[in-house]
Amino acid sequence: MINKLIEATFRKAAVLLACHASKCQSIIGRKLLPRFGNIPHNVNIDLPRNIINPDRIFLGNDIYLGPNSLLIALTEYPGSTMQHPDRKGPSQSFESRISIGSRVTSTGQLQVAAMSEVIIEDDVMFATNVNITDGFHGYTRIDEPYKYQDMIRIQPIKIKRGCWIGQNVVVFPGVTIGEMTIIGANSVVTKSIPDRCIAVGAPAKIVKQWDVDCAAWVVVVDQTD
Repeated sequence: MINKLIEATFRKAAVLLACHASKCQSIIGRKLLPRFGNIPHNVNIDLPRNIINPDRIFLGNDIYLGPNSLLIALTEYPGSTMQHPDRKGPSQSFESRISIGSRVTSTGQLQVAAMSEVIIEDDVMFATNVNITDGFHGYTRIDEPYKYQDMIRIQPIKIKRGCWIGQNVVVFPGVTIGEMTIIGANSVVTKSIPDRCIAVGAPAKIVKQWDVDCAAWVVVVDQTD
């Protein structure tokens, strides 16, 4: 009986300590946020995180991004980790910008990398491990490792208000995802998706669209086959 009481006490103490540690980490994370391009309110980006060139990142209010978020507004390529052993210094420069609207949330592992511009409007919800990058590593040469080739196909990305972006989604350069659209888990969005659609797959295709008259999702027949 005494042993069970001791075990229960230790378990309770362990839970309390874990909760306290989590709260402390959250408080520390908020206190140590970098200076962004504007002054947002109530922004929580959990530790660990990596934010590069925060002066080019503009945030709305009441944002929560879970741990392991990566926000990069590139100003030059390559950086120190991608330098060619025989050629030092950047070969490209960028005027990049990342804009994230109010009340945007992410479970964790959100990667946003901009060389041009990435716009995420208000109330977008991200599941875990979403990759949004507005350019590709070059692959026009076969005699040069791809990490040493210039970035290509750089085009702005926009994710409009109220979208739900599922787990493990990849968004390609030049894509606009329409307002209130859902992108299913594990999808690769290579082309723009209109407002109020559900799209899934690799490449992502529209499978349902909201019918205003019926006030319901209507199946879209794929006519490409």
